[in-house]
Amino acid sequence: MSIGATAGRSEPRRPQCPRYIFSKSFINGYGNRVTMILVKLGGSVITDKSRLRSFRRSACERLAQELRPAMDGLMLVHGAGSFGHIEAKKHSLHMGYKDDSQIEHVAAVQRDVRELNLMVLEALIGKGIRAVSIPPAASATFRAGAIKSFEKGVFESVIDLGLTPVSFGDVVPDESMGFSICSGDLIMEALAESFKPELVVFCADVDGVYDKDPKLFRDAVLIPELQASTVKKIKLSESRHADVTGSIHGKLERMLAISQHCEKCMIVNGNVRGRLEKAVRGDEVESTVVLPR
Repeated sequence: MSIGATAGRSEPRRPQCPRYIFSKSFINGYGNRVTMILVKLGGSVITDKSRLRSFRRSACERLAQELRPAMDGLMLVHGAGSFGHIEAKKHSLHMGYKDDSQIEHVAAVQRDVRELNLMVLEALIGKGIRAVSIPPAASATFRAGAIKSFEKGVFESVIDLGLTPVSFGDVVPDESMGFSICSGDLIMEALAESFKPELVVFCADVDGVYDKDPKLFRDAVLIPELQASTVKKIKLSESRHADVTGSIHGKLERMLAISQHCEKCMIVNGNVRGRLEKAVRGDEVESTVVLPR
C-alpha cells in the first residue's frame, strides 16, 4: 500500500500518454481514437485590429467554450491582431533588418504577442482546455520570410501528454533577413502538412469568402466552395487595418495549399455565436469550404 492510501480504496485510474497516429487521428490515453482538428483564431476575431493591444476577452472566452467538443484532438493557432500588426508595420519589421532602431521594436512586438498568447491560454484553460504555448521559433527556422525547416516533434510531445498546443503569429529570427514575420497562416500550413488533420477551420470576422468585400458592398455573395480558379475572379479589397502578413489573395492561396493536407478546410465567422462549435462538431454551418487544387 502506498503512503497516504486508504485501506480498501483503489488509486484513481490515470490515462496513459496518447499514441499519435499520422493519419488524421490518434489514440488518446483512454484508448479511444480521436479526430485531429486544426483551428486558427483570426486576429480580427480575438482583438480589435483598429486599436493597439485591444483584446476581445469575452469573444475569446466564448470561442474557447465552443472548442470544448474538439478539445481531445485540438491543435490551435491564433493571429497577432492589434498586438502585432500595428507596431510591426509602423517599424517595417516585415521587411527585415534595416537599421538598429528596429531592434527595440522587435523585442516590444514579441512581448506584446506573448501577452496576447497568455490571455488566449487563460481563456482556454478557464474552459477546461489544457493549453500550452509553442512559439513559432521553438519548432521552426526561417529564411527569407518562409519556413526553412519545421520540427513537428515539439508538437508531438505536447499532444502525447494530452495537452493542446497553441502557436501564434510572431516576429522570428531569419537567416537572410535578420528577422521576419511568421504569420499564423504560415504555421497553419506547416502543421497541416506535418499532421494531416481531418479538419482545418479558419475562424474569421466574416461568414467566409465573398465575390467582393462584404464590408463595402451590400450585394456581395458568399462563395460556398472556393477553388483555385475562383480566387482570380474575386474582387478583393486589401485590409483596412495594418497587416504585415501579405495580401488577401496570398492568404487564400495558402488556404488552398492547406486544403491538400486535410479532409476538409473551411472558413467560418467567429463573431457569430455557435458557428465554430458547429464546425468542429461536423454540423452544417454557413461557411466557405476550400477545395484542394
